[in-house]
Amino acid sequence: MKTRKLQYKFLTELGEIIHKAKSGRLILKLLEETKLNPGDTISDAHGKKIGNVNELIGSVNAPYASVILFSEDFKPIPGEKVFRFISKNKSRHFFKGVKKSRGQNLRRER
Repeated sequence: MKTRKLQYKFLTELGEIIHKAKSGRLILKLLEETKLNPGDTISDAHGKKIGNVNELIGSVNAPYASVILFSEDFKPIPGEKVFRFISKNKSRHFFKGVKKSRGQNLRRER
């Protein structure tokens, strides 16, 4: 099986781990300026993928996130920073309202 190495443009800090809930989900305290959507993948400080964001909880001034873990064996350390990688490759991003026509570059629908 052939694997590809992904190149990342930059690393975005999302916040820190609060605890692991009884349901098995990870609860994160997010930074105020964080732009995060349900379905985004988060990673730890070592670049290992932890899980996907399930829902955002709380107010805009004090946001929290609930994360569904990829592995049940994950041992969270309260206070550990979590990150999100942004890819260099534009085709890996989800562009809302953008359609690619045959033989043309990406352009926005009207």
